[in-house]
Amino acid sequence: MATVEGQARNEEVFRAAAELMAQKGFGGTSIGDIAQAVGMTKAGLYHHISSKQDMLYQILNYGMDLADTLVVEPTRDIADPEQRLREIVRRYARGLIESGTAFALIASERKCLEPLQGEEFERRIEGFRSYIMGTLEELNAKGRLYPQNIRITTMHIIKTILGIADWRSPQFPADADQIVEETVNFALRGALKPE
Repeated sequence: MATVEGQARNEEVFRAAAELMAQKGFGGTSIGDIAQAVGMTKAGLYHHISSKQDMLYQILNYGMDLADTLVVEPTRDIADPEQRLREIVRRYARGLIESGTAFALIASERKCLEPLQGEEFERRIEGFRSYIMGTLEELNAKGRLYPQNIRITTMHIIKTILGIADWRSPQFPADADQIVEETVNFALRGALKPE
């Protein structure tokens, strides 16, 4: 089990590596770049990882761990599916902004994982999608959804949130609270019938 210091250091490395990979792509980011960004030697970094692919795998899993901790666990016990969906979107958008949008930007790099790592990571993503789909299915059973394919709606909701990473910048005038609440309203407006 990692110490609190070790976990904080891993998070720092993951954030720095994710930022570099978001800017330069997986192929354009070297272990030396990552080590330099966090003030480590390459040998020191290799003490924690076995390869650049392993680093990517750990980063992507860290992002999924955040989704579980920040989104799934706190919303699991919300009985009302509409309120749960609002909180899922709210917490996911907030977590993305606060944890670093680079985690969203490098998700497309999962194609660079080794096959077994890629399969395991895809299972984790599918579990998260299934959680949202289950909430939408509950809303559908109550007659609250427009007629639509729930899997497609789930993908639209996820992509709406992940899209924040593509356009949010320090020059963008909206603050985090406004972005989060407008994202919630936008994501739900396309799915939910008015009461």
